[in-house]
Amino acid sequence: MRTNFQMEYQDITMIRGDTLAFNVEVKDQNGNFVMITDANMTCKKRLSSDENIFHKALGSGITQDEDGLIYVRVAPQDTKEVDAGRYFYDFNIGVGNDVYTLMIGVLSIEQDVTF
Repeated sequence: MRTNFQMEYQDITMIRGDTLAFNVEVKDQNGNFVMITDANMTCKKRLSSDENIFHKALGSGITQDEDGLIYVRVAPQDTKEVDAGRYFYDFNIGVGNDVYTLMIGVLSIEQDVTF
């Protein structure tokens, strides 16, 4: 199994109150899917803040199918009341006792036109 995964700086833009969904493939050096033991996506207004805008975890917004594909879903109610602006997020996974941050960046939430 690989001991390091490639972290990606990925800025995301979404509309307030819309669904944000993406999937992630994590494979070992032989091309086989890696089954995760944990996963988290956290979004904050400031990096130093203790308060989350939203938090998704394995089994609560993050799932992995039997083939190993990881699905992340931020539901409309997670951002419906959030002010438009720029926020910070990261997405990490746990594999056994190891933690790997796969994505980190700015989440821009745009004002919705249809409330």
